[in-house]
Amino acid sequence: MIGVIIRAEVEPDQRRELIQMCKSWLASNQVPKACSERRVYEDVISPTCLLLVEEWSNEEAMRSYLSSERFRALLGAVKVLGNLVDLRVFETEVIEGGTVSHGPQQ
Repeated sequence: MIGVIIRAEVEPDQRRELIQMCKSWLASNQVPKACSERRVYEDVISPTCLLLVEEWSNEEAMRSYLSSERFRALLGAVKVLGNLVDLRVFETEVIEGGTVSHGPQQ
């Protein structure tokens, strides 16, 4: 599997709006078929730090999505409501029910 991680920081007064945008991003009717998982995580110590994670079964579909208008709109919303810390592409391998990351792909 291959995946995408978006790390973002948001101003406290913009957090609620970014969370609402994330809920829309998570809506099942908008998730591409090759995207097997899509999650948003919040840092328990600093709730203004968010992690958006996607896992894909097909690298070509993921790369197509990364160049899509929908993905650019997501990044634009993150940048308007906060700060895009980084964007990473990674490869995973399932080992006995757990997932191990092999690091970013270029």
